[in-house]
Amino acid sequence: MPEPEDPITQLAAGAAQLHELYASFVAAGFTESQALYLVGQALAASIGGSAS
Repeated sequence: MPEPEDPITQLAAGAAQLHELYASFVAAGFTESQALYLVGQALAASIGGSAS
């Protein structure tokens, strides 16, 4: 019997992790704008990009 497919795709799991990171920044006292910027910087750094 084949294994059932995971109901959460890799893309959905990644989005959930990014949201958790964003929410953690906001909970730590960053503004929503600052938190979004920091998440963008972390994402860019993880894929080897350069976000200015």
